[in-house]
Amino acid sequence: MAQFKLASDRVSEDFLIDFVYNTLSLDGKTIEKEDVLNIINGNEDKVSEKAKILINNSLNGFNFILEMVENNEELTENRLKDLHEIIMKGLGVGGLYRNVDISIKGSNHTPPSYIKVYDRMKKYFDAINDTSVEKYEQIAFSHLQLAKIHPFLDGNGRLARLVLNYELLKNNLKPISIDKDKKEEYFNYLEEFKVNKNITPFIEFIKAKQN
Repeated sequence: MAQFKLASDRVSEDFLIDFVYNTLSLDGKTIEKEDVLNIINGNEDKVSEKAKILINNSLNGFNFILEMVENNEELTENRLKDLHEIIMKGLGVGGLYRNVDISIKGSNHTPPSYIKVYDRMKKYFDAINDTSVEKYEQIAFSHLQLAKIHPFLDGNGRLARLVLNYELLKNNLKPISIDKDKKEEYFNYLEEFKVNKNITPFIEFIKAKQN
């Protein structure tokens, strides 16, 4: 197999390995950093079939947002659905909003009914493309609100972390990888926004990652 090629030199291979490992680990997927490195180097035969799919999808998803940034593309509903389809390839339904109500284990917030998802997502895109909003607030909101709406049946966390990095790169900021060892802290930021509408802690977290 051919080696994986990054669509832009704005991120390093080391960052990409770290990001893919952590974003999948945050979702409870069992992979090793060595698995990611093997996929990038074209040594897919050394990786389990499930891990191979998860890692390739995450790599392709990151390339997708890099290409969007390079082409100055705005994040639209169709592009978000395209991105979701990429990360769900071979795993389940991709690119379609959920058609059932759901609850999130361990959260005090219940995502909106599937009947309201289309309206919430329309308002979401209006908000994230509002140029009058302060930069860091807009970036944090793009991630937190997507996680709050939880528009798809699966892959919402991975999707939201890709959107976060799209928004960071679009604003000429460094992309970030949220360490799996910081899972509790990270989930607390999500919960603080979902339940108390408090965006400030996550804004401060993003800013600290830029140093």
